[in-house]
Amino acid sequence: MNRRSFLRGLGGIAVGLPLLESFTGRGRAAPVTYPKRLVVFFTCNGVHLDRFFPKTPYGALTAESFTGSLKPLASFRDKLLIPRGLHMVPRGFNRDGTPGDDHAKGMGHKLTAQPLVDNTNKYAAGISIDQEAGKQINPAGRSAMTLMVGGAGTDGLGVISYKGRGEPVRGEPNPRTAFEDVMGVPIGDPAATARLKLRKESVLDAVKQDFDRLKRAGLSKADLTKLDAHFTLIRQTELGLDSVGLPACTLPSATASEITGIDPSKVKSDAEFKRMGRLQMDVMAIALACGSTNVASLQWGGGAGGPVFRWDGMSHIYNHHKLSHGTTLDNGGDAVAGYEDMISAIDTWYAEQYAYLLTRLNSYTEGAGTLLDNSVVVWGNELSDGKDHDFRDLPFVLAGSAGGYFKTGRYLKVTKQADPRNDVDAPHNMLLTTLLNSVGCKGSDGMPLANFGSAGKPGEIAELKA
Repeated sequence: MNRRSFLRGLGGIAVGLPLLESFTGRGRAAPVTYPKRLVVFFTCNGVHLDRFFPKTPYGALTAESFTGSLKPLASFRDKLLIPRGLHMVPRGFNRDGTPGDDHAKGMGHKLTAQPLVDNTNKYAAGISIDQEAGKQINPAGRSAMTLMVGGAGTDGLGVISYKGRGEPVRGEPNPRTAFEDVMGVPIGDPAATARLKLRKESVLDAVKQDFDRLKRAGLSKADLTKLDAHFTLIRQTELGLDSVGLPACTLPSATASEITGIDPSKVKSDAEFKRMGRLQMDVMAIALACGSTNVASLQWGGGAGGPVFRWDGMSHIYNHHKLSHGTTLDNGGDAVAGYEDMISAIDTWYAEQYAYLLTRLNSYTEGAGTLLDNSVVVWGNELSDGKDHDFRDLPFVLAGSAGGYFKTGRYLKVTKQADPRNDVDAPHNMLLTTLLNSVGCKGSDGMPLANFGSAGKPGEIAELKA
């Protein structure tokens, strides 16, 4: 039994299993090799820079490093790596004469390090790191899992992931559709799905006999704990789906309307932004743990947009983009009193969501570490300072060491300039190259990648590595 094994129940319904040490396909004494995973967590409209980065000196992260927007991440400080001084390439402010405004560049350049094709659709001119990694490290070269929370524009402002030049990959906004894909639901077998729907059964109920038999198969204590955690997460995801008006993992028949299930306008609504985001992260955790994918991205909202935050203590009147400029209109308008506090509250809220994802990934034990330890989860943003549309001093946060590739627990200045807000050195394509190499991607010569993208400088950011 390998890490992509499945339990199969009624009508071929399948449940993916996490990687279990007791069954490696090579004998019980053989060492287990855990896959490396790349996860992108992407937010928009920039941040409040003065409150985002730690106030402590560069070096080891301490409890005092988390007094601002990143406070929700304090418990993960030993697993974090916060680089300071990266700038985007191609650069913003039209310094490189490439197409697009600063918002479009912030979306299209960030995972590709490529210019936009033109000013019309505002699509990037090359592949993004998630899709490149999917081709190289996913089972059978499967495309990266690409998920979305909320609504976004239909042009380049609504997408961060690309298969190639002018080929956007739009994130799936419906957690139910994403969940069905992970669970291996036989969409092409209407008889099986109809029987399960009729009986109102959960996916776990459908495979209960196989699950019980597996637990009696001499699993180690660590594997039993991991298996229980995995199935608890599936059950919690089912209950979460039920809470937004979906039967508890009741599988739809093979018609398009039943597959989509929820009205797309509801899935993308501001009122469902938080709930859909949590469900998407639950689905992503299951997908990574059971081997459905080794690469995933989650995009929250779109460029120059975003929701009106009216939950978790926030009662904003204007959407994220307007607040990023401190005005009542997207372009111009009256000043909004206290907008800086509102932006900081949004940044903190996103840090809480990032911490939620890290908690999910960290709940799966893999050898002496966790799934998070064998991953690198990078939080990136469309811009740095949203009010200025700035592309310098980008707010990146990395979590997980990718199996020891990164030395975590540190806050590092990666530019040689005194002011991290510069575009002299430390182009962000070097970070993209480092991320791809950390999960085992190769160049056409079979060696670690020397460069990713068409702008910036070759090489990795050596300071980040162990």
